[in-house]
Amino acid sequence: MQLDPLLVTPTISFVIAMILLLVFSFFDIKERKVSNGVLLAGGLVGCAVSILTGQLFSYIVLYISALAFVLALSYLLYRLGALGGADVKALLVLTITSPGLVYGHWENQIYEGVMIGAIEVLVMILLGHSYWLIHRHSSRTISEKRTVPLLPLLLGGYMVVQMIPFISQILLVS
Repeated sequence: MQLDPLLVTPTISFVIAMILLLVFSFFDIKERKVSNGVLLAGGLVGCAVSILTGQLFSYIVLYISALAFVLALSYLLYRLGALGGADVKALLVLTITSPGLVYGHWENQIYEGVMIGAIEVLVMILLGHSYWLIHRHSSRTISEKRTVPLLPLLLGGYMVVQMIPFISQILLVS
């Protein structure tokens, strides 16, 4: 894994992804849903960022592998009832905007696309399950108990994943 020497383009993708996830998280916490209009706007912004920064064309294999994996995994989790529709759409928007490591890359783009998507989803699901375990006996109504706001947890998963290049550099120096 190598750190990217030109940080402008990755930083744009990172900041836009963070802003989109913060907006999605706000709606998920406040209303327990994110409208299709907000998600569509986020998807359009993500596509524009990917195209205008040149990332889409420079890392086309990464984009295709990440999108294919995240689409398949999120659809499966949706069918199992682990994710809601907004969660699936937000995952796809995130994958379009920032499909892999922002401040580094692995030599194998397919592996990076699959692993980064898997780690983000895994962190989101594990944190969501932990949240549910802690709050399941609270005094909220039954419908609120079943709905865990997963998008703030996806934001956490995204932040954890983006630390991988920095952690690996620290470990390599030690």
